[in-house]
Amino acid sequence: MVSAITDVASELSTRRREAGDIPGALWAARQGLLAVEESETLYRALFLAHHAAGDIDALREAAARLRRINDSIGGGVEMEPDTAELLRNLLPRPIHTR
Repeated sequence: MVSAITDVASELSTRRREAGDIPGALWAARQGLLAVEESETLYRALFLAHHAAGDIDALREAAARLRRINDSIGGGVEMEPDTAELLRNLLPRPIHTR
């Protein structure tokens, strides 16, 4: 059941985002996360929707929420490599001044 919820919510979020319906993409990912709070697949969908909306603050908050969830699982688990890579690509790099 968990796998089916994750798959459907992720697919709907992707389709809505690709159609330009960012609120629908966010809604679909969030609905899935209500059932499968720790799903990195759904967090990746959420990250992409926040990025498409240009809402970097919400993207950072969602990433922090996932880190807290991962830290609470069995003494802490690492973020999946695909998730970490996606965040590296979506989050702006700090600008260093001399």
